[in-house]
Amino acid sequence: MAVSRVLNRSAGAAAAIAALLPLAWQPAPSWARPPSSAIVQEILDGDELFIESRRARVMDRARTPQHVRTGDSRGQLRFDTGASSRLSRFTRIRLGSTCFHLGGGQILVSGPQEGCVRSFRTSVRGTNYILRLVDQEADAEVIVLEGTLEVERLVDGLPSGEPGILLQEGTRSRLSADGRVLFTKRLTAEEVAAELQGPLFRGFRSPLADGEALRRSIERNWPELGQPSPVGGPAADPEASRDPLVRSINATRVANGRPPLSPLPPELARANISYLQPVLVGIMRSNDCNHDLGRWRAIQEEMAARHPLMPTSEVIACPRPTRQWNADQIVASWLTSTHHRSILLDRPRASHIGCLRADIGDRSLAVCTIWSPVAPLT
Repeated sequence: MAVSRVLNRSAGAAAAIAALLPLAWQPAPSWARPPSSAIVQEILDGDELFIESRRARVMDRARTPQHVRTGDSRGQLRFDTGASSRLSRFTRIRLGSTCFHLGGGQILVSGPQEGCVRSFRTSVRGTNYILRLVDQEADAEVIVLEGTLEVERLVDGLPSGEPGILLQEGTRSRLSADGRVLFTKRLTAEEVAAELQGPLFRGFRSPLADGEALRRSIERNWPELGQPSPVGGPAADPEASRDPLVRSINATRVANGRPPLSPLPPELARANISYLQPVLVGIMRSNDCNHDLGRWRAIQEEMAARHPLMPTSEVIACPRPTRQWNADQIVASWLTSTHHRSILLDRPRASHIGCLRADIGDRSLAVCTIWSPVAPLT
């Protein structure tokens, strides 16, 4: 395995924030207008996105009080308010006069758009949040990734008259079937990473309305994650061929008469990301740009036991100022090392590649793993 060494700076952890604050309910601000329609921006994983019973296409428009639902597909909508939303598989909403009504599944909302379930209503203040129904759709979960969110309890679809509850940025809350907050806890970096790799983020190309605010929140609250893109990027879309390092490595291989390396299949790409994230964090937090041998052996053993491919080597682009990041220069520097060059060019069984880059503060680093078919038992 190749080793590079560069000093780095570690990012400090974000301060803890209050979970709940009671406050008097006030009408939603004027900019959070009720949606009158929503346009389909993107459909993933097939074509099972419907407006009422009609199979929808990109740029189709749903209008109040129509239903939008997904089967075994996902989709992104753009509301008249300017907010965007992403529907996971088997999710259904109805466009209402004052909010969208979630009837099942889960939805990501980015921007000034209020949501409702049977027992409560959300009032937003420029927020990126996830709303999902759980426990046979009796209880609900609200995840506030950015901004703040007010929850107002409803009784028979009408305001209860009780003070609203303010859910703070970086929290996960569980609400009962009658709209009462059961608990609120601080989101861990692992939980946020799981959401960013999940069905509400993975593979989407259309930008989120407040995607930049979400990116800043991730950097502010969970600096150990770097800056995973709320639209794509390694944490959200693990298609390796789009990575500049992969493109540069494959261009070098072709120039030297070697075949390009293929992107990892989705399941292995996700496993690679799960392996690399703590490795990158560990390098950033230490003064030793080195391999994590314990994690490396663990993923090799796990992949070899369960899959036809396994990681067989890796190279590290050690921390450097983000403004100086240049994929071609990094690959050129690897090629000056005999060991690096052997990894990139002279391993005939090498077939696949996966890279992950982390940006923390003003510094960046990356690790690329090279995968090969698992050798048959003799």
